[in-house]
Amino acid sequence: MKETERKTAKPYILYAEDDLDDYEALRGALEHETDEYDLHWVKNGEELVSFFENGEVEPPSLIVIDLNMPLMDGKQTLKWLKEQDNLKDIPAMVFTTSSREEDIKFCQSYGCSFFRKPTLYRDLLHIVQTMLRMSEIGK
Repeated sequence: MKETERKTAKPYILYAEDDLDDYEALRGALEHETDEYDLHWVKNGEELVSFFENGEVEPPSLIVIDLNMPLMDGKQTLKWLKEQDNLKDIPAMVFTTSSREEDIKFCQSYGCSFFRKPTLYRDLLHIVQTMLRMSEIGK
């Protein structure tokens, strides 16, 4: 079964991230915090678009996007999401290594939360707790 296929009826967070290690770190932290959500992974913006365009899928409760991805980067992905009538109201978070002011302002212009990827696990757990709060809004 592909990572993008729905495995259960649980609400899920969709994570667009090209780095397997970053995906696995977030998945582990999410599993540490709760078993109420699944984490579905797409490797770039093009896969995210295909995920939604390839049939009827239940919308995620949160979309998490890395900025630095190949093929279709996080900015292009966020812009595409916010142009879709059926997706634009889903809470979105940019989760990136960037700390550039222009990236933060870009995210804010789309009403998107911006978080830098932490180096410490306890900080990742804190961000996961924020993701879970945002997911509750998107249920």
